[in-house]
Amino acid sequence: MNKKITLSIVLIVIISLTLATWLVNYQISDVQSQISEVKIENSELQNQTSDLQHQLSDLQLENREQQDRLTDFTYQLAVRSHLSVKITAFKWIGGFNPIVGLTLVHSVNVTVQNNDVVPLSGLILAVRLANKATGAEIGDGDITLIDRLNAGESREIIGRAYTTISTALNDVVVVTTLKVGNIVLDEWTHALTTSESQLLLEP
Repeated sequence: MNKKITLSIVLIVIISLTLATWLVNYQISDVQSQISEVKIENSELQNQTSDLQHQLSDLQLENREQQDRLTDFTYQLAVRSHLSVKITAFKWIGGFNPIVGLTLVHSVNVTVQNNDVVPLSGLILAVRLANKATGAEIGDGDITLIDRLNAGESREIIGRAYTTISTALNDVVVVTTLKVGNIVLDEWTHALTTSESQLLLEP
């Protein structure tokens, strides 16, 4: 009788272990299947990402080509006729802004308005400091390239000029020039007020 009980217990244990092993193996298999599915989905997502990156690159290239064509068109239009694009506002930002050791940057805020009937591209905003009496350039000027400016659009542009701490800044004017290629479209000369001049020199 005891042998039958023992045999029954052993049999139950074996069946339980078998079922437990099968259940664990099933769960492992299920997890592996899920991992495989995730890997497949991840691979598909990576392919989609790669395709989107290629599409983005193509679109960026197409945009650059269109921008280049519009720039060429803008220049040719400026050669043949006067473009109706103007500097409409100027604000001196200035400030004592030392960069790269002894170099100072002097900033201006310029508003450019396209009053023409077509979009324009390739416009250049040039900013320089000059001596009021002689017109001689003081320090180094800088240019800012303006991308597509739609018909009727107005945009604020930050321009800059550079001097060193040791540069003499007496009777300074700010000359702001809007051009395309070598064709000047508009130019403003701003004589600095006493308070603005102080900002060139004072930290």
